[in-house]
Amino acid sequence: KKTMAFQPRVIKQNRGSSGEGIWIVKLKQNNYCSSYGKRSCDNQEVLILMEANDNHAEEHTVAEFVEFCVNGRNTKSGTWTSQGDGKYLEGGKAAGGQLVDQRFCPR
Repeated sequence: KKTMAFQPRVIKQNRGSSGEGIWIVKLKQNNYCSSYGKRSCDNQEVLILMEANDNHAEEHTVAEFVEFCVNGRNTKSGTWTSQGDGKYLEGGKAAGGQLVDQRFCPR
């Protein structure tokens, strides 16, 4: 939540290379803080999410995005148009269940 509040991010699962589960994450309000750690995103802040596999965009709260990444599609994660199922941590580290959070560098 601290990194999202600081600048646009790329959040991606640590398996596969088709672009599924690779999200460009931006704050809808564009209210980034001036230095890292100055604030954290609230669970209700709205994110603009673009998935790399097909460049479709979705809007979800921070809480919905985290829920989708951890537990997949359910009532807490809201309605997703992504072809993927989420659950990026499934199986733990041994199965490649990790998330990578990196700075978004536009081309």
